[in-house]
Amino acid sequence: MTQPRGLRNNNPLNIRRTQSKWLGEVDSLKGQRDTAFCQFSSLVYGYRAAGKLLQTYQKKYKLYVLSQIIGRWAPPSENNTRAYADRVATQMTQELGEPISVASLLDVCKDKETLCALLVSMHLVENGQFPSALELNAINQAVAMLCRG
Repeated sequence: MTQPRGLRNNNPLNIRRTQSKWLGEVDSLKGQRDTAFCQFSSLVYGYRAAGKLLQTYQKKYKLYVLSQIIGRWAPPSENNTRAYADRVATQMTQELGEPISVASLLDVCKDKETLCALLVSMHLVENGQFPSALELNAINQAVAMLCRG
């Protein structure tokens, strides 16, 4: 079985390439194989970039409701956004042990557990499989980098 594209790229949440460069992103002149999606030197950097982007959605765009966050991440023009949000809410409920719905307010800037649960849940949707122990460790490292102090 072939590894999902996001995992091959160390970009588990499938962040698209832009002019901006992420910390840990592999430069196109140094082995970038994928012209559409970012590639990172490690999973930690891939999850860190995803977490940073999700935090930007709150800080810059004031998106706090799960359906708003997923709507920007996986727009209806490219995805079944409602199904994506429903699947993330279901998995987040399991991760956090409390009911989460598409209408739930989330704080991914100050709440490390919520950010971890969101990254795990989105990983599941993006890759069609639950994160491995190695990937869960990378998520925890990335969130620790983003939520210091």
